Amino acid sequence: MSTLGADFGDIAAGLIESSIGLTVIVIALLRRRSRDLSLVSFGLILILGGIRWLAHAPTMRALVGFPFTHPYFNAAVTYAVVIAISAFLVEIFGPGIYNSTVWVFRSTIVYMAAIVGYELIHRGPPPEPSIHPAVAVLWVLVWLVNLVIVPRRESIALRVLRILFLTAFIGPAMIDNLVVLHLFPWNVHLEQPVLVVLWLFGVGYIAAHHFFSNEAKLLAIEKEIDIARRIQLSNLPENLCAPPGLEIAARYSPMSAVAGDFYDIRVTDETGVGILIADVSGHGVGAALIGSMLKIAFASQAENLSDPARVLTQINRILQGKMEESFVTAFSLFIDLTSGTLRYAGAGHPPPLLWSSSKRSLGRLSSGGTVLGPFPDTVYENADLSLAKDDWLVLYTDGIIETRTKAGELFGERRLGEFIETHAHESAERAADELMKHLAAWSGKSGESSLDDDLTLIILKMSSGPASRPSGVSGKCEDRQVRDRL
Repeated sequence: MSTLGADFGDIAAGLIESSIGLTVIVIALLRRRSRDLSLVSFGLILILGGIRWLAHAPTMRALVGFPFTHPYFNAAVTYAVVIAISAFLVEIFGPGIYNSTVWVFRSTIVYMAAIVGYELIHRGPPPEPSIHPAVAVLWVLVWLVNLVIVPRRESIALRVLRILFLTAFIGPAMIDNLVVLHLFPWNVHLEQPVLVVLWLFGVGYIAAHHFFSNEAKLLAIEKEIDIARRIQLSNLPENLCAPPGLEIAARYSPMSAVAGDFYDIRVTDETGVGILIADVSGHGVGAALIGSMLKIAFASQAENLSDPARVLTQINRILQGKMEESFVTAFSLFIDLTSGTLRYAGAGHPPPLLWSSSKRSLGRLSSGGTVLGPFPDTVYENADLSLAKDDWLVLYTDGIIETRTKAGELFGERRLGEFIETHAHESAERAADELMKHLAAWSGKSGESSLDDDLTLIILKMSSGPASRPSGVSGKCEDRQVRDRL
């Protein structure tokens, strides 16, 4: 029988095992919904195991330039396999008692690096491409304690690993190293192909079980987040019914499925408009829940809309004890369309910008005030000013001015002001659309998943002055839902 025929089994096993390992790693890397590295480490175990099969085949070793003939190669692969196995076990079963499994993983890397460095310095191949028996026994004992002795919540994966550990791992690793240390009288090596195959199939089952269990959990979480997103969007105004004499445009674009930005617009008998815009610290579900509380809190202040400072004071009291370490920046305003008066109060929110059409100038509304949440006895103060025809008021969260280019340059308040001056002749709706497009072009990004922060924008434009405000005319109601225009 030819040499190739004699070691065909080793070559076939090595190629198949390496190919499966590479496929497993590719699948794991393509599934980026989680940071589960169990499949990656399992794939590395398979690839390294396949390489060892190939290294044992004389036909492969006889090839000119084949790297397996290098004196250090087999030792390096052996070291790498141990690191991959340690990483796999840590990923599956956690840090263990007193973080012992993590320390085994770290010490494995340090030990391997030290051995390789020592061998390179002395310019000589290792006498045996294996780990020192005493070190191997110590590592095995740590895993034995964590997987067999320490109580854990029972699972199929744990039972399978215990069986593998006591049969296919204790045999080839523990007993062989004890024999080398002369702690047992016999000289029998149990590392046989059957045990290796059993170990690989068992570890493969555990990796697959762990992976698909995590996938099921992620799907459940995504479903709950989708429900939270729907609830949050239902908290925003479904449509904007602008009273006579006022144009209103709003845009809301969350960074993730749920966000910490919130706004609400309430019209009082077509004579006034009360608005609250807020930004909860942080992102995600926690911030969205606080946003839902803001919705209820603002709705409870229907009788106080003409007094923005009182609205903020009452909301601050309602939020006490319900936010843990979070806080909220907010801005509340009321526009009396009969007199053309704006009354407002701020709670640490970015100051809105006011474009005066008659003066052709841009100003800032001093927001002042303390953020909502941390301080129960905060008192807020109102400020008043008059609005004229074609005046603009732009409210926003900090995600607007903190939009960055790919080079990290901020959009900033100055550029926002320049945009307002350039588009002051347009309608509020068109200007809002143009600004969102401008921000996307500025950042060089598109899609909600690429945003750096939640974005909320409200543009108010006085379409008529107080004296010319039509009476007995219904306001314009924007048919398109705001939450569909993200």
